Amino acid sequence: MTCFCNITMMISKTISTIIILLMALVILATPAAAYQTSVSVNAPERVDSDFSVMIEIENAADLDSGQFDLCFDPAAVNVTGVDEGDVGGTTIPIDNWVVDEDRITVLFNLPGIDGVSGSGSLATIRFETVVSGDCAMEIADGLLVDNMAEMIPASWDGVESVVPKTATKTATKTATKTATKTGTPITADATELETPGFGVIFAIGVLAAAYLVFRRD
Repeated sequence: MTCFCNITMMISKTISTIIILLMALVILATPAAAYQTSVSVNAPERVDSDFSVMIEIENAADLDSGQFDLCFDPAAVNVTGVDEGDVGGTTIPIDNWVVDEDRITVLFNLPGIDGVSGSGSLATIRFETVVSGDCAMEIADGLLVDNMAEMIPASWDGVESVVPKTATKTATKTATKTATKTGTPITADATELETPGFGVIFAIGVLAAAYLVFRRD
């Protein structure tokens, strides 16, 4: 009888340990959506004169450099300039920008290796109106790099980015103030962040039920 009780206690402790480990893995593997970095376009709905479009960022973490394209209708508006951004009181210097037909590519790079964290803006793009009407802007080809030369996963106007296996500052495109872009774009296999599904939760539930049965016995 004593031997059976000891075996039962050992099984109970083992199950308890497994449950705790599985719960810890689920918690660690689940991304904290509330703190995800996001980039959005703040533009007026209609335009009839000169105006500005701010590229806003929230929850940046150790941001060091990056780039993005802003698409627009060249028959309706023209780009006249690009102003620096600001995140958490730190200026985001514009490294370069180029207009190519229906889009503008903007590159930014912070000096040093400290990076910056917080919310604010990456850049403000100035436009002049050619034809009054609705203002349609779309962000594309966004890239954020941290101070460890790794890509920062982010939501670009609601579209989730993926994390490539390698991403470095030197992999960003080199733009010039002409209509021709030069440089080497990032080419890397991408892997999406996965969230534990129903199967994991079900397995934990089964183990928890078994644990309670052993405890009751």
